[in-house]
Amino acid sequence: MYCIYCGSKDVVKAGKRYNKYVTKQLYKCNTCKRRFVEHDGFENMTYPKEIITKTLHLYVEGLSLSKVREFIYQHEGYYLYDGTILYWVKKYSHMLSKFESKLKPKVKGRVHTDETYVKVKGKKHYSVNSIDNKTKYNLATTFTEHRTKEKCREHFKKIWDKIGEQVERRWKKEKDKPPEKRKLVTFASDKFENYRNGFNYYFYRHAKLIFGVPIAYKKYGLRHNNNAIERHNEDFKQRYKVMRGFKSSESAECFTELRRITYNFVRTHQGIKRTPAEKAGLNLDLGRNRLLNLIFFVLLSYAII
Repeated sequence: MYCIYCGSKDVVKAGKRYNKYVTKQLYKCNTCKRRFVEHDGFENMTYPKEIITKTLHLYVEGLSLSKVREFIYQHEGYYLYDGTILYWVKKYSHMLSKFESKLKPKVKGRVHTDETYVKVKGKKHYSVNSIDNKTKYNLATTFTEHRTKEKCREHFKKIWDKIGEQVERRWKKEKDKPPEKRKLVTFASDKFENYRNGFNYYFYRHAKLIFGVPIAYKKYGLRHNNNAIERHNEDFKQRYKVMRGFKSSESAECFTELRRITYNFVRTHQGIKRTPAEKAGLNLDLGRNRLLNLIFFVLLSYAII
């Protein structure tokens, strides 16, 4: 245990903090004389951490707000309001997204990019996703009302920040070979021009783009398809049908980002029999309760930094 204010390890127990549902150990720092509870990501929260993570998991995996509320009330005895659940979604999506953006997953296949429709107050928006077809890791999600050139560049900037070093290393290794024999990192997308623009802005020199891949790829004599991202978006649509739209762009963006984190680190992918994060080389050793332990891991990493 260390002091969350000054970093000192001269810390002693100093009673307990009680609220309606949770009892937490209080600590006192003998250096700065301040009191605090353990910095585990759930301080100042009214409900137990197990209830919070269970609620988040149920919500992103398919239950509506009313069904989540009814499930938690019947099985755990806690009555949750919709605003409380949505607050948790925003809080932990920001926390986990900030941590995940600094990770460097390994790309083992083609990076597929496509979008799916999402309604916000009756208006169409887009959730643009990019996924590695071998590890199934979702590298980036961008929620936007219009797929402008700037938004597509922003999306590919997220991908570059994660795998740019790996792409450059592959290019340096293969650059002396003839162009037809180079095994560069490959991207695939449909015929939307701004995807090609975003790719060219960051990856034109170091990677290869298979552009204009239709669903009926065999009909046009193409070798590759875009099925990896189509299947991923179909999974999102099954969850989205329950929600029937969002009330604000902020809540929609937080939900899609938290679902991406859960998909990558929490859910066991049936095709690869492990989580996409593990397949991509991000072995965080999260154990059984992965969402709860992921939040602990995020706070621990910040403490080390």
